[in-house]
Amino acid sequence: METKQEVIEAIKKFKQERQLPNTEKFFNTIIPQRQKDNIQEEEIEEAIPWPEDLPEAAYHGLIGEIIRAIEPYTEADNVALLMSFLTTIGNYIGKNIYTKVAADTHGTNIFTLLIGDTAKARKGTSLGPVREAFKRIDEDYIKDKNVEGLASGEGLIWAIRDPIVEKVKDKKTGEFKEELTDLGVEDKRLLVTESEFATILKRMQREGNILSPIIRQAWDGYKIQSLSKNNPAIVTGPHVSIIGHITVEELRNHLRNVELFNGFANRFIWQCVRRSKLLPEGPVIPDTIYNEIIQKLDDVFRWARENKGEIRRDDEATEFWKEAYPILTEDKDGVIGAITSRAEAQVLRLSLIYAILDKSKVIRKEHIEGAIAIWQRSEQSIEFIFGDSSGDEIQDRILEALKRGPMTQTEIFVNVFNRKIPAIRIRDTLQRLSAKGLISGKSIPTKGRPKTVWELNEQK
Repeated sequence: METKQEVIEAIKKFKQERQLPNTEKFFNTIIPQRQKDNIQEEEIEEAIPWPEDLPEAAYHGLIGEIIRAIEPYTEADNVALLMSFLTTIGNYIGKNIYTKVAADTHGTNIFTLLIGDTAKARKGTSLGPVREAFKRIDEDYIKDKNVEGLASGEGLIWAIRDPIVEKVKDKKTGEFKEELTDLGVEDKRLLVTESEFATILKRMQREGNILSPIIRQAWDGYKIQSLSKNNPAIVTGPHVSIIGHITVEELRNHLRNVELFNGFANRFIWQCVRRSKLLPEGPVIPDTIYNEIIQKLDDVFRWARENKGEIRRDDEATEFWKEAYPILTEDKDGVIGAITSRAEAQVLRLSLIYAILDKSKVIRKEHIEGAIAIWQRSEQSIEFIFGDSSGDEIQDRILEALKRGPMTQTEIFVNVFNRKIPAIRIRDTLQRLSAKGLISGKSIPTKGRPKTVWELNEQK
């Protein structure tokens, strides 16, 4: 729409030719008030820019050498390459090296979600060099431990199941005795690559599907177990990593409120990616580059096998962590807050991988700086996808309604949502807003049961 000044200048030019009345007077009297208000006062929500390039700190050490060596030969985004390599390296290392915070143990398994346009983002292209490098390092690992797609939670469990012991009836005596019915899988590593991550989100919405809790358990790394009585398989000490690919539109359409707030989404490191360059000829990465990468990674993996156990921060890193921790754990509202609520844990795992790539027996400051650089861009990606709003339409509408005055839960259900959404979602949202201190509920006596009236808290 034209601005007021542009309209005035156009009228001035026309007036000079046709000798029309004073321009300001014409603008103020002839142009409809509504149109004038739009020209003067229309407020447009600021667009959020694409996330910035990764800071140099993220390219610390060997991972930086790998990305810089491969970069000229691929259209894949550097961020996609870096995250795919870090995720795969972390999975290959296994559970034998870890770090701790209080009673929580964190290993090198991370979940990565690469978000961009379909083929043009070259998300899948970023996996090619990773698979080729690891195929040359350990072909059996890529063949046996890299699975594509997750059909069900039970399928994930079965891929790395413990030995199964069941009670079997003896045909001769009729008595039941325990018998080993399945040897299980000794190697608990599993790298899941899902090029259509939207498929997983769709499956999780089906009644009875247990993918969401299984994936959450897999990230935690302690024990994976289905609640189904018909599935005796469990996994003790899993080491599962995930690389998922999805578009922005699919993410917004299929990631429901429940997955946003139940701890599923915050177990992933989100990164927006796009094609880095045009390479019509598609040059092949030379063997000399792969050979150098493989030699250095082999050296790292050998070191990791010989240095099992806990890796702690050195003194400088400890002091730096004390400074970073309040920022990482700062409470944020809405969807962005829900997805970033495991910031400190994600940074810990990334810093551990950086330390291992340096063959360091301690986590140093530069390792934490590299991890934070990745995490900051992840936060930018989340903000780009969901914008400045909470991303939770129910929450936004309740907060907006309460600006007009206190309301009961029933009034919100009827007057704000016209009974068109499940009442339980309103209840859960009210409780979540209350826990964050954004609203308060006051009990009002009635002839029957007391009613709770909800109102906005004054923000300090």
